[in-house]
Amino acid sequence: MDHCALRAYARIMRMHAGLAAMAVIATTLTACHEAALQPVELLPPEVCNWTTGQPISFSPPPDSWKRSRYQNGGAEGVDFVLAGSNGEQIYIAERFFLGRRDRCKNMKEILDNLENLDRKDFATAIQKARLYTSQPYSSEEERSIAFVNEFLSSASQAFRSGDKFLARADLLRALKRASTIHFTVEETVDKVLFTRERNGVYPALKVDEPVQIEVAGVRALAVSFTFNGHSLPMVGRRIYAVENNRMFEFGFQGLEENLPLFERIIESTTFPPGVCEH
Repeated sequence: MDHCALRAYARIMRMHAGLAAMAVIATTLTACHEAALQPVELLPPEVCNWTTGQPISFSPPPDSWKRSRYQNGGAEGVDFVLAGSNGEQIYIAERFFLGRRDRCKNMKEILDNLENLDRKDFATAIQKARLYTSQPYSSEEERSIAFVNEFLSSASQAFRSGDKFLARADLLRALKRASTIHFTVEETVDKVLFTRERNGVYPALKVDEPVQIEVAGVRALAVSFTFNGHSLPMVGRRIYAVENNRMFEFGFQGLEENLPLFERIIESTTFPPGVCEH
């Protein structure tokens, strides 16, 4: 092979090597892109019950989101913070102000333990079963308060006189009437709704109007907002759902790229049967 032929052959080989390298790079970029498009896997679903009698089930985010207990202003639940982030957070919690108005669970506990209660225990249990008399949250609650509390007073008198049969009958009347009380998210959310006025600590906070959505087939309200966190544009969501007279709050704040993860957690949410049904 003469000198010119060798040079031509070398150019051809370099061209082939370059094409091969480009093919490798293209394949690598495609694989990386496809990997980026793959959704992050959630953990297996778990069930939580934060003391007022209505369980909630959801799939938590992956272990890169560090778990801790969530307690904040009358709410209790679970909190997840993304490791290495500037405070990106997901939380799920129950707002107790509503669940504590529902005393059906207390009445059922009395009925279940009626034969084992003495007068002092019964009187204490009846007091805890009485409905709040101030600031009713629905028209049905307003109509039912006097009836339920009167049935409980009658049950207390019957128990003191030794007539447990009549006491049980009055408790069942109270439970039946209390079970008709039904709260909605629209009637109750104003007490805890995320607003600009209540969150002045967020710099440059912009809050959208609430919109109606569904969570696990239950009517809910969602509030979206944006703010600057550590010089980065951040997005946030607050979602409020009322199931079985209990209010649950779902929260997210972080980079927009992590918002779909939060939305998938919402999609995984269910409400197993509670102690009482309304």
